[in-house]
Amino acid sequence: MNTTNRRATRALSAIMAILSFFIVQPGILRSQVQDHEEGFFLRLSAGGGAASTEVTDGANTVGFSGSAGDINFAIGGIVASNLALHGTLFGWTITEPDIEVNGQTLSTDGDLTLGALGAGVTYYFMPVNIYLSGSVGFGRLEYKQGSVEGGSLRGLVFDATVGKEWWVGDSWGLGVALGLGLHSIPEEGVDDNWSGGSVTLRFTATMN
Repeated sequence: MNTTNRRATRALSAIMAILSFFIVQPGILRSQVQDHEEGFFLRLSAGGGAASTEVTDGANTVGFSGSAGDINFAIGGIVASNLALHGTLFGWTITEPDIEVNGQTLSTDGDLTLGALGAGVTYYFMPVNIYLSGSVGFGRLEYKQGSVEGGSLRGLVFDATVGKEWWVGDSWGLGVALGLGLHSIPEEGVDDNWSGGSVTLRFTATMN
């Protein structure tokens, strides 16, 4: 992750931590039943896990894998009882990924980032406040190592999430979520697509 991305990630983490503190501080987790019936919907989530991607060009196969930092931001509205439609900004970054070339593993001090923008849907199962969410969009891979930079074309990226939230106010919920990501992204001059996936654990803050 480059310096700008690191600063942005740290700033986001600090904002979410401060926000969570001031939401929880006035009292305890709300025990009353609340539904998602109407209004603005915003979910901020970030965490970490593992991600990988690979591409085959002729007789050569190249893959990247490693621990990944992950973000998933959803903004939209409640369109029916406990159902939200939203735009989603999502993706991950592997810092110092392992590179596998035809079965031989190498190390690098670069960063590999997948960023995507798309649309999604979230449905809450009440009163337990457990939700399922899915987003699909277009994204690209970017690699940077020192002054060397490269990027793919844009391709399909999918995210599926299952999460649990606890009300901490009239409009806010905090929780945890498990995310599964898949992608198929073309590379110029290569017949095959970059393909792979990610598994991440996220902490979430949702306003509705």
